[in-house]
Amino acid sequence: MNRRLSPAGLIVAVIGFGLTRFTVTFTVGEQPLRFAFAGIVPLTLGLTLSAFGVALTVGSFDRRYVRITALWTVIGTATMFLLVVLTLMGSGVDEMGEIAGVQWQPALSNFLIGGAIGGALTGIYAAENRRQRGELKQQTDRLEILNRSLRDRVLNAVLVIDGQIGVLDDRDDPELQGRVVETVQSQSKSIQRTVEDVKHLARSTEGARRGLEEMDLTTVVERAIGTVSADCQDCQYEVTTRPEKPVSIWGNEMLERAIEHVLRRGTDRDDGPTQVSITIEQGNRLAHLRITDDGAELSDSQREILEEGAGSDYDDPSSGFGLNVVRLVLDTIGGHAETSDDGGTTTIELAIPLTSAATHPGRSTVRAPDSFGVSRREMWLTVVASLVAGVTMGVVGQATSGVVPIIGSLYGSTQPVVGWITHEFHSVVFGLMYAGILASVPDPYAEDVRWCLAAGMGWALALWLVAAGVIMPLWLRLVGQPAVVPSLSLLSLLSHLVWGATMSALYVGGRLAMDRKAGQSD
Repeated sequence: MNRRLSPAGLIVAVIGFGLTRFTVTFTVGEQPLRFAFAGIVPLTLGLTLSAFGVALTVGSFDRRYVRITALWTVIGTATMFLLVVLTLMGSGVDEMGEIAGVQWQPALSNFLIGGAIGGALTGIYAAENRRQRGELKQQTDRLEILNRSLRDRVLNAVLVIDGQIGVLDDRDDPELQGRVVETVQSQSKSIQRTVEDVKHLARSTEGARRGLEEMDLTTVVERAIGTVSADCQDCQYEVTTRPEKPVSIWGNEMLERAIEHVLRRGTDRDDGPTQVSITIEQGNRLAHLRITDDGAELSDSQREILEEGAGSDYDDPSSGFGLNVVRLVLDTIGGHAETSDDGGTTTIELAIPLTSAATHPGRSTVRAPDSFGVSRREMWLTVVASLVAGVTMGVVGQATSGVVPIIGSLYGSTQPVVGWITHEFHSVVFGLMYAGILASVPDPYAEDVRWCLAAGMGWALALWLVAAGVIMPLWLRLVGQPAVVPSLSLLSLLSHLVWGATMSALYVGGRLAMDRKAGQSD
């Protein structure tokens, strides 16, 4: 899985931002109470929705989660627009003219903001409901695999032992007794391993994640190869690529079992020994284990199990059971699988999160172990830090150049309250973008305090050059305000650097405090 944004979140951001165009423009001259309720409140709600869209874009949300939320936001906006149009059409031409005389633009904008927020809330509910259904499916799959493990492996082992004991009745053959004892011991070990597997399978997904520990992937693979090699003397296993240093991943005993199932998958053939090549590579956040064999190709059902997790759709104890275990383990550790067939060989690639990629999957519920972006916990930290940084920047900017009312004029009003609300909105959006930058760079940089502080100052400088120097004066011209392009003043640079220093210091300090607290709780 690559680091990526969720573009669907921008749909929510654009809708929220676009619908605020008329919230205060036509209510500036009204009475204070009407200005507050018809202008300020809808403006705040619309900009909050827009900031939420940016959060969806840079946050560690599943892409489907974001798409569902964006879809319902569009549906809510479109539905409210349709209702308003139908209402106007049903009111008659005279009444429509009267409505137009009392500034229909802010009324329409406010109605649409309400529809968009209602749609977004519905989308969040639908996305959360889908996520919970997925978790229930995972738990159902765990129980199904547990049932198969007990039914197929333990019961078969007991039957074998019972049959071997029966062979010894009334026979005094030391050689036969030795073979029987060897078989019984082998089946006993199989039962013991199954019982150990059951210990992990019986846990919930959340409980299994809490039990994950740091492991070296290379060592796990070597142990798995040793186990399967003893069972298949004619199979040839070769690790062609491996990192020189240990590859630290999250896992448990079931990870080794899962790798064993993948190694065994293509060994059932009658035309010669199976050749299996293994490569281990360490990426930025994921370790990649590729297992290629010249055995039978994967069926469509087997691909579905590995790539989509259709655990109950393929009930073949010989291979379907093993592949279900693989998928279950990947779901637990937050990994994923990809498959391919090429010229008589089959490759199964397992992508496994590194321990350096994120917080322990079982000790933090704010971030899915297979997701990349700003975690929900860090999202709230970013918002708080952005609001505080916005206040410090606003105080400096207002004291030196009186910039706050000018910011409000971008939205149609020079009222100070409008200027402060829109300024804080800008601060939150740019703060989320800063957090998104830190979430997308390699971990050594993201974890380096000095680099993070420098990145904050560099981001502030970029905002001064582009946002304040070019975009803002162009925006002022569009709303009929005189402005020079570019507009680069030292006072503006000072206020932006104050914002960058405050934002980065609060964000980095807050993240360190949360990490320290998490470490103490562990």
